[in-house]
Amino acid sequence: MEIKELYKLIDNIGVLVFSTISGDEVHSRIAHFNGCDEEGIYFRTMANKPFGRQLIKTGKVTVCGISDSKCLGHEEDGTPSFPPSYSVRIIGEVKKVAPEIIKEKAKTNKDFLSAANDIDKYPAMAEGNFVLYKAKVEIFDVDFDCINRDHKLLRKRFSFGGAEFNPAGIRITDDCIGCGKCKKVCTFKAIEEGTPYRVREDRCDDCGSCMLACPVNAIKESLIF
Repeated sequence: MEIKELYKLIDNIGVLVFSTISGDEVHSRIAHFNGCDEEGIYFRTMANKPFGRQLIKTGKVTVCGISDSKCLGHEEDGTPSFPPSYSVRIIGEVKKVAPEIIKEKAKTNKDFLSAANDIDKYPAMAEGNFVLYKAKVEIFDVDFDCINRDHKLLRKRFSFGGAEFNPAGIRITDDCIGCGKCKKVCTFKAIEEGTPYRVREDRCDDCGSCMLACPVNAIKESLIF
């Protein structure tokens, strides 16, 4: 997936949760991106705000959001329901972008116009433009009731700017004896037969049902993203 394709997904969501590090705490707030190009994805704040200061100090940010604000509903009997939706999770590194560069980009890319105008409108924002230039990304597309397809989950991971990431999903090791118990209990249709059996990372939810069913402890937890 290219950066511009990712930007379309997050622009469709609108506002997302941006989290930064402050000492031994994680601080989160609602914000949005305001443009992209081959160098990364851009956003802004006031440099004097805690958000801006934390970005400048650590150079790190985590962003997440979901396409349907009503992703959790309830049936008539009160049980939860989850309509089809997708979420985006981004873990990456940021750096400041000079105000003159933002204004130059705005000449050929209308997505940067609001940021360019805010530089004049809010002087403290001139030093608060950032680009997410290196990141790992996960798209988590759910359809738990199989309304639009015959399986619950489509999960995709990728990166840009040289970031590295681990594959998603539970791992079946060579200790697998091929009994098939894992496949029988997987409601995500994420396990395929083989020697050993294998997990489709694009469908695995890390639910752990297969781990509990395996009689020889051949299934291991997923790696950290």
